[in-house]
Amino acid sequence: MTENQAGSIVYLGKAAPTAAGSGAGTGDSSSSASGFAPQRVINAAIVKEGNKCSLTWRDPADTVIENQIICAWAGTLIVRKTGSYPADPTDGTVVLDNKTRNAYAQTPFVDTVPDATADYKYRAFPYSANGVFNLQEQNRFGKWVFTFKELMSESSPAHRIVYADDCANYTPAKMDFTSDVFDWGDWQNNPLFSLDYIRPCMLYNDDAGADLKGKVAYYLDPNDHTKKYGTGEASDVANPDFPGNAMVQVRRVFKKVVVAGNTVIKSFSNEKLDDDYECFSCKKADGTYAEFFYVPMFPGSFINNKVRSLSGQTVMQSKTATQEIAGATANGAGWYTEVLADNQYFEDLFKLLFGTTNGQSALGEGVSTGEASALKTTGTTVSKGMMYGASTTNVAVKFCYMEHWWAHQWRRFGGLIFKNGVRYVKLTASTVDGSTAEGYNTTGDGYIQLDLPAPSGSSGGYISKIQQAGKHGCFPTVMSGSESTYLCDGCWFNNGIVAYPFRGGSANAGRLCGPFALASNAAAAYAAWDFSAALSYHP
Repeated sequence: MTENQAGSIVYLGKAAPTAAGSGAGTGDSSSSASGFAPQRVINAAIVKEGNKCSLTWRDPADTVIENQIICAWAGTLIVRKTGSYPADPTDGTVVLDNKTRNAYAQTPFVDTVPDATADYKYRAFPYSANGVFNLQEQNRFGKWVFTFKELMSESSPAHRIVYADDCANYTPAKMDFTSDVFDWGDWQNNPLFSLDYIRPCMLYNDDAGADLKGKVAYYLDPNDHTKKYGTGEASDVANPDFPGNAMVQVRRVFKKVVVAGNTVIKSFSNEKLDDDYECFSCKKADGTYAEFFYVPMFPGSFINNKVRSLSGQTVMQSKTATQEIAGATANGAGWYTEVLADNQYFEDLFKLLFGTTNGQSALGEGVSTGEASALKTTGTTVSKGMMYGASTTNVAVKFCYMEHWWAHQWRRFGGLIFKNGVRYVKLTASTVDGSTAEGYNTTGDGYIQLDLPAPSGSSGGYISKIQQAGKHGCFPTVMSGSESTYLCDGCWFNNGIVAYPFRGGSANAGRLCGPFALASNAAAAYAAWDFSAALSYHP
C-alpha cells in the first residue's frame, strides 16, 4: 500500500535549459511554462570513483488519471554543483538532458569531473512536455530515506505497511511464481539493494592468517555463486578447504524507529541524520561504526568442529546452542551465530521491500513440509540470484542471498533470552548498547530487560499482535491470528523456563514458517534434527 506524496506537483515557469555542449535543450531557460510537473525520479544512486561519477535512476512515467494523460514526461535534466545540491535547473552545470525514459536505469551515466577531490552534488530535474520541472528533494543523488509505517492494529497483511518518504508511491516487490522470476516493482536498481550495499562474497576467517582474517577474499557472481565476480573463474563457494566462509556483505545503514500510538514508523538512511538513527549491527565498542557487517549465505554446516557457511554441505543438526556457538566462534574473533540486531534489520528490510507481512505469499513457502528426510544439502539456490522462492513447499526460499532464511530448520541466534516470559536483549557484543555483559551468552545475564507483556494466546498459534520496544526491537506478544492475517507466521512459547530463542520455522511447521516466525519454548541445551544455527561476522 502506498501513501500519496504531498508536494509532487511543482510549477517553475521555465522550460528546460540546454545541457552543456549538447544542443539538446527544450527551450531557453527564461521561457515561460505552465501546467503540471511530472513525478520525481526514483532509485537515484551515485558511485564515485576518482574523477568519474556514475549515476543511475529511473525516470517517471506519464501521469494518467482515468485514462487521460495529465502530464507527459519529456525528459530529465541532471545538474551538478560543487559543495551543495542544485536548488533548481539553473543552479549549476547541466551535465545531461536525457529524453529516453530509463536509459540509465541499469547502465549508469558516467560524468567525468575536472577535480577528483571536489565535493560534487547532483540532482535530477524531470520536466514535462510543457517544460515544468519537479523540484522535490528526493531527486538528489547520494542521500536517501526510505520509510514504512506499520499499522499495528491492521489485520490485513497487504494493508499493514504504508510507504512514505523516498519510497512513497512505490510498487512493492514480489516473487512471480508463475513465471519463476523475481519482480522488483519500483525497487529495481534501488541503492539499498544494490551490490554496493548487499553483496555475496568469500570472507577469510582466522585460518587465513593474521594479515587476511576478516577480509574479503573476493566477491561472488550475484547470479551464479559458483563463479567469481567479474572474472567468471571458479569460486570456492563449495570448497571446505577455503580458509573462510561464503557470506553476505551488508553495508552500514542507519535505521530510525518512531512509535506514534498504534503506528510504528521505521526509516532507513545511508546517513545518520540525527541521534535517533542507529545501526547496532555495525556499532563498535568505541561508539564508531564499521563499514560492513556479514550474514550467512547458507545454513551452518559442522566441518572439523567449525560451523561453516558453504555450498554443497550437509546441514548441521542435533547440536545444543552451546555447541553451535563454540563451532561458530572457532572461526575467530568477531564470528558468532546469527544475532538479534541483524535479524531485526532484515525483518524490517523485508517489510520495506515487499510492503506486506505475508512472507510466504510474497517470496515463497520454503521447505515447509516433511521431517528430517526433507533437509537439503546447502547450495540449492546458488544460481537463483539475490531473491528467490516458490509456491511449492519443497523449494528453498532465498532472501538477500541468504538461503533458507525461513523454513527448513529453526535457526538459533544470540542476543535474546526469555526468562519466564520476560525478554532480555543485547544488540552489540560490547556494552555500547547499554548492556553490562561483554559478549553474548545463553543466560541473559547482563542483558537489557524489556518492559513487554509475556507471550500469550496459543503457543504454536499465528502471531496476531507485536509490540515495538523502541530501538531494542519488535516482538510477538499475542498468538491468536491465522495464516492470512496480521503477521501470518507462528510463535511458540513457554513462560516457565529460561529459553534460548530460534526463528524462521522448520520443515515440519507448514505455513507457520516465515520471516517473523519465532519460538521461545526450548532451553539452550535442547538438540534435535530441526534445530540449527548459521554464521555472522562483525568486525
